[in-house]
Amino acid sequence: METRSAADVLAQYGLPYFRELATFGALSDEAIETLLWDGEIQFLAQGEKLERIEEPADDFQVVLSGKTAFYKRGDTCEVLTRYYCPGDQVGFDLMIGMIEHNGTDVAVKDTLWLNIDKTLFYRLHVEYPADFGLLMINLSRELSREIEILEDVLVGAGDGAQQAG
Repeated sequence: METRSAADVLAQYGLPYFRELATFGALSDEAIETLLWDGEIQFLAQGEKLERIEEPADDFQVVLSGKTAFYKRGDTCEVLTRYYCPGDQVGFDLMIGMIEHNGTDVAVKDTLWLNIDKTLFYRLHVEYPADFGLLMINLSRELSREIEILEDVLVGAGDGAQQAG
C-alpha cells in the first residue's frame, strides 16, 4: 500500500467527482478538501491484501475509486461479506462501535481510499458542524442499507417460512 497526495488525487479526479460520492453527498467543498488534505489517501494495487485482526478500529476508510472486498474472519475460515465501491465507507461501524478489526480487505481492482482517523473525524465535528451532521446522515444511511442487505441474506438462508406473531 502506498500513500498518494491530495494534490495529485484532486488534479486527477477534480472536486466535482468527490461531491458525487455517497459518503460525501451534500458536504461543502471546504469539508471535502479538509478530509482529502488531512486524511491519508492510500493506493491498494489489485490483489493487495490488508489483514487487520484484533487491531483497534481508530479509523475508517472511504473508497474513492476501485473496488475492495471484505472477508470476515470466522472460527475456521474467512467469508466474503461485502464489496465496497466508490463512495462506500469501510469500517465506520467498527470505529463507532469500538469493535476491533476482524477481517481482511482485498483490492478487487486498483483502489484509492481515504483513511479518516478518529482525530480528523472529531476535527470535522468541531470545524464544520453542519457538514459533520450531513456526513453522519450519509454514513447512517449506508449502514442502514447494509443492515437491509444482511436481513435479505438471512431471510433467504432460512429453512422454512415463518409468520410473525
